[in-house]
Amino acid sequence: MGRMSPVRVGIAAVVLLLAGAAGADAQQVTKIESGDTIVVEGVGKVRLLGIRSMDESPFAPGGPPTAPARQDPPSPTSLPPSAVSGSLKLKPNRPSRDFLTTFLLGKTVTIQRDPLIGDKNHLAYVFLPDGTLANAEMLRQGMARVDSSREFAHEAEFKRIESDAQGAGTGIWAVTPKP
Repeated sequence: MGRMSPVRVGIAAVVLLLAGAAGADAQQVTKIESGDTIVVEGVGKVRLLGIRSMDESPFAPGGPPTAPARQDPPSPTSLPPSAVSGSLKLKPNRPSRDFLTTFLLGKTVTIQRDPLIGDKNHLAYVFLPDGTLANAEMLRQGMARVDSSREFAHEAEFKRIESDAQGAGTGIWAVTPKP
């Protein structure tokens, strides 16, 4: 039998590790913590590896709001502003979390660790029974960006998917006209 190159041995090892992890027991998603973190029954918190939700920013993708223009104090003869009673509760805009809630909450998933990452920070790939990779679907729908803070096995694929979503103007990549 011929010898395999070190690259082929490495690729074969990754494929075997990924195939073995994909056969792990499926569990139900019980909670959506954020736009890139879920809670899985029997596992606990799982952060979707390779993506970063845009919901984490307190501001819209365009950046922080600008400060209102300075106004001079009212003159002593002007009437005071009218008072409004009650409170106003603003629901934060969390499209990534909302998408995950619809896409994963209550569904059965399989958790797969990445051999390049291991079990650090509960990072993992999340698969639906039909084989759909939730991490990649978040990118495809424009609900997240690629997290390039560490290397991971699907990095090249994720960057391609993100680029396709950006080119199509999907989700966070949608162009909004200026008023």
